[in-house]
Amino acid sequence: MKVFRIKNLLFFILLPAVIMYLFEAYTHNPFVRMKPGIQVLNIFLFIVIEIMLLFITGSLKTALRIMTVVFMLLGLGEYYLVEFRGVTLLPWDLGSLGTAAEFVGSYDYVPDIRAVFCILGFIVVFVVCLFADLKLKDVGFFSKGSRSRQILLRIAAVLASVFLIVLYTKFVQTDFARRTFGFYTKLFTPTAISERDGTLTAFLMELQYMNVEKPHGYNDEEAEKALEAYKPVAPDKKADIIVIMNEAFSDLSVLGEFKTDNDYMPFIHELQSGACEDCLTGTLNVSIVGGNTPNTEFEFLTGNSLYFLPEGSIPYQQYVREGIYSMPAYLNEVGYTTVGMHPYYSEGWERDRVYPELGFERSLFLDDFDRNASLVRDYVSDMACSEQVIKEYEANLETGKPFFCFLVTMQNHSPYEKGFSNLPEDVKIEGGEGIDNIGTTERYLALIKRSDEAFRFLTDYFTDKEKPVVIVMFGDHQPSDSVVRPIWELQGKDSRNLSEEDVDKRYMVPYVIWTNFDIEGGNGGDMSANFLGNRVLDIAGAGKYPYRCFLDEVSEEYPVFSAVRAVDGNGNVQDDKTLKQSGLVKDYRNLQYHEMFH
Repeated sequence: MKVFRIKNLLFFILLPAVIMYLFEAYTHNPFVRMKPGIQVLNIFLFIVIEIMLLFITGSLKTALRIMTVVFMLLGLGEYYLVEFRGVTLLPWDLGSLGTAAEFVGSYDYVPDIRAVFCILGFIVVFVVCLFADLKLKDVGFFSKGSRSRQILLRIAAVLASVFLIVLYTKFVQTDFARRTFGFYTKLFTPTAISERDGTLTAFLMELQYMNVEKPHGYNDEEAEKALEAYKPVAPDKKADIIVIMNEAFSDLSVLGEFKTDNDYMPFIHELQSGACEDCLTGTLNVSIVGGNTPNTEFEFLTGNSLYFLPEGSIPYQQYVREGIYSMPAYLNEVGYTTVGMHPYYSEGWERDRVYPELGFERSLFLDDFDRNASLVRDYVSDMACSEQVIKEYEANLETGKPFFCFLVTMQNHSPYEKGFSNLPEDVKIEGGEGIDNIGTTERYLALIKRSDEAFRFLTDYFTDKEKPVVIVMFGDHQPSDSVVRPIWELQGKDSRNLSEEDVDKRYMVPYVIWTNFDIEGGNGGDMSANFLGNRVLDIAGAGKYPYRCFLDEVSEEYPVFSAVRAVDGNGNVQDDKTLKQSGLVKDYRNLQYHEMFH
């Protein structure tokens, strides 16, 4: 009998630990990435979950088997999220499962060897659970008394377990816990948080960021008074404005030099080398990588920064509820026709609701595009998008009003593993033979080449037009790690041990501002997405409202100010502590809160 008690005690302690390590091992080596104290904390959490299931089911074997199956599937889901999106699951992702489900059938779900070993490990644990024979009915305290008493005791024990999980959650969210256990707290890198703090613990820690806290000392009246100090800039020539936020558009050479047999963005590279005098090019620093496209459009359209919002936020779904004054709303007021376009389902990221809130007069989605629009793979091509923009522009000429069009493309959306007959694979990376997944990277570059061609087509159309027009193109984010990993391998770099500088480069995409009238062109420098809109308004002569005038002051001090990093006007990267002590940054936080929530 004593042997059985010892055996069950070992099962009770050791198997939750094994399940925890297998759960983490899908995406990283927990023994290397997690500090010993943090490993113990996560094991404790899994034991509490085991206890809760034990009281629910009455059987240790059943409780452990449920844990095994659940965490095997959750871990596999995390593995695919990191592979396809580059980011682990966050609490607010639960609200965007509908959007994610639209792409479920598009990916290659063959797991790598690490994932296969984890699945096999879980299967072994499932079998071992057969030998756990502890049942609550055999435990004296829970076997005595009437049936109703036993049920009440079990319900009380389950509630106590839940309460313990709540206490654990509150504890890991405290500064004391962070200091004591050395939790990783750089919120802009959620995957690193999951790897270092434990996936489940990180998820519980991030629950505290579901809501945006009012800044300390914030006052509506003071914020309004501060804005009154900035006089609006009156519109001047009111050039037409066409903005293309191109899905996953990036130049992977920012991660390290590599050669291809054909240039994958010849037109953009021409513009970057000075081929057009009336054109600005530079590097845009965005706050996302691999996914969450609407975050970059939110920063561009509003001038707000994700730096002040909870890590992993999706403002479109979380915060745009009663309208936020933004670029399209302002341009409406000064006489522009405003059109938002996206050649995919209107429900994605709730754009059908959000676009009117932001001030777009019209919103065009997949059903509004020409039924015969050309496709690349299964998505409306960038060339078809350019043709639709021209169609909308020409229709607007009859109104006599200036035209503002904001287009979010779809052609380059992941995945890239599968070949298609309507996508010529005409870009090959030199020296890539034998590198895993190199074909996926080359297919991605072939898509970028199609985007480059469509941008050239659009600018060619407007070159000789008398009406002044500003055409802007930038990427929303780089593709996921699985796509860029071959580029790192060509540089001899390990994707799991990148320097901070290499990580920063993952958030850099090109931007181009092209005009058909005289401007001072050249290198537009580095900036972040929240400031690009101001540059566009200035060049178009569309004027600016007070909040945008305030942003000019911030961008002069910090031309790059994203959720990932801030860089001052001298090119110095600023740490978080320095930023929090800056009066200008405090003003930015207060005024952004005022713009979003007052």
